[in-house]
Amino acid sequence: MKAIIAGTFDPFTAGHRNLVERALAVFGGAVVAVASDTGKRAAPLAVRVKIAELSVADLGGVTVVPFDGLLSEFLTAQGECVLVRGVRNTKDFEYERELAAVYRSLCGKDCVLLATAPELAHVSSTVVRELAALGVTDKLEGYVAPAALDGVSAQYGNKNNG
Repeated sequence: MKAIIAGTFDPFTAGHRNLVERALAVFGGAVVAVASDTGKRAAPLAVRVKIAELSVADLGGVTVVPFDGLLSEFLTAQGECVLVRGVRNTKDFEYERELAAVYRSLCGKDCVLLATAPELAHVSSTVVRELAALGVTDKLEGYVAPAALDGVSAQYGNKNNG
């Protein structure tokens, strides 16, 4: 059974990569599904997909794909799969628990929640965007995959924010 790790990934972080690695260990295959519609101002889809691809390029059994529309429809089209989501804290847990019930009712797919690795609990896409916008991309090591540093710096760096 393959794991689906879905999100806006604006940008894909070290925490996302850790989630993919752990899902691979459990399920043997993973699809990183990058949502085209974020509901907010985000980097272009092609950029977010490329950063995700760079972040997991060295992992076997992982594909990165963009998707449009409802996640429940994407999950249905994937056949046998499970949605895997990471949770950093109790607030995340409650939100994801409610979403899991929605996905189960819409498409019959189960959701597995994995607790974030403690050493990555402080990592978020928001923090990565803020650090890059402040021009401290040299501080992003440990927040994004080394292979994605240049892409993150180019897209989110302070030269693009003003």
